[in-house]
Amino acid sequence: AILLVAEIAIIAVLSVSNVLNPASGSLDMTSLNPSNLIGEGAGAILILAVLGFIGFEAATVYAEESRNPRRTVPVATYTSVIVLALLYTFASWAMTSAVGSNNIVAQSREHADGLIFVLAETQLGSTVTLITEILMITSVVAATVSFHNTVARYMFSLGREGVLPSALGRTSAKSSSPRVASLIQTIIGLAVIVIYAVGELDPMTYLFFYGGTSGGLGVLILVTAAAFAIVKFFIKTPHSEGVWKAHLAPIAAAIVLCAVLYAALSNFAVLLGTPPGSILPWLIPTIYAAIAVAGILWGLYLSVARPQVYAKIGAGAKAVLDQDSGDTDEPIGAGNRR
Repeated sequence: AILLVAEIAIIAVLSVSNVLNPASGSLDMTSLNPSNLIGEGAGAILILAVLGFIGFEAATVYAEESRNPRRTVPVATYTSVIVLALLYTFASWAMTSAVGSNNIVAQSREHADGLIFVLAETQLGSTVTLITEILMITSVVAATVSFHNTVARYMFSLGREGVLPSALGRTSAKSSSPRVASLIQTIIGLAVIVIYAVGELDPMTYLFFYGGTSGGLGVLILVTAAAFAIVKFFIKTPHSEGVWKAHLAPIAAAIVLCAVLYAALSNFAVLLGTPPGSILPWLIPTIYAAIAVAGILWGLYLSVARPQVYAKIGAGAKAVLDQDSGDTDEPIGAGNRR
């Protein structure tokens, strides 16, 4: 939390400095023109903006660990979205103003991800630049830990409900953390690092950029599918939510996400920056489609062969309570009962 506050603070400091040092002597408002969202490459720009918010949905992963999830999760989610929107908009516009809208593309190509440090060095000196670089490293580490915990909890949930091997649903006796799922995620991460090291592949290009963009598309697909699941849930399940939360907002979200997903798929080659004829723009979506089909088939198998497991998918901690009461055919680790 301390590092996060420091990281946001340094971005705010750099952004204010950029605003106070505009390239043309006056603030450049060109980049804020809505017409920039229309035209060639607009779909790719939209996707990059959406992918920048990936992770906001992680608040729901920790719902069981909060005292009042019905209040905590919405507040955390809305707050993160609002803070990210304001911070990203202000920082991006400030950098463009400091460099100039006519030069931002050329400068970004020349300095790549180092443009923010170049501006910091020029305006605020080497000490602030060093602090910024250190906080950049800590932010990457924090993001890695966050993704690790999120993936581990997803595997834990699926293991606890019997969708994946039940061993994934076991927790540490001391901390009640999803120990087995966390170790599996660690092994997967280590395997990826070893493969890239042995293959001498540039991690910035082939892992961070290609992998991040492809992973972002996968999350976008999942979020879109979840939006439709929410619509269906409120139609079929009795609830006490109002019309806006239960129907209007979910339907609007599903429609908008479909449009964004279409833009992502139609501009995926632009997002990846691959040369004409590359197989990646169609291979990656095809792999996701194959995984989706496999998941559907596995769900159908569970509904027929193990209906008691299928019926508890999404039940969360309630599934464990049912298992503790004897309504189960799967062993669950003692740590789960906590």
